[in-house]
Amino acid sequence: MRAERRVVVVVLGGQVVLFGLVAALAPVFVVVSCVIALLALIALLVFLLRWQRADARREALIVSGARTTARLVSSRATATRIRNRTVQAHTFEAHAAGRVLRAEARAFTHLPVGTVATIAYDTRGNATVVDDLDRP
Repeated sequence: MRAERRVVVVVLGGQVVLFGLVAALAPVFVVVSCVIALLALIALLVFLLRWQRADARREALIVSGARTTARLVSSRATATRIRNRTVQAHTFEAHAAGRVLRAEARAFTHLPVGTVATIAYDTRGNATVVDDLDRP
């Protein structure tokens, strides 16, 4: 979810700025502050790279993957809360191309088991939910 990503970027970016300022204002802590700021920056870059790759894979599935309908088989609340709303993890399952395909999507909306959604999949069995689950 985009909101989760914004939280991580703000927190890690804030750490980089904070420890950069501590290094500039308190020369005694220069080495420690620079190391902490560098670690936070590396963590931020790793997250950004993983998100970019995941978005590219999802976009490729949506553009060129085969589509089928899937039913919601499980729904659970995650530990993530954004603006006092709990993020739900929904697992959809479909039977296509002689195999069982599963796709997980996260949304704020609680959906009843059996809800139908469209998923896109490839020949390797990778699948993603196409529908926007937060829209009515």
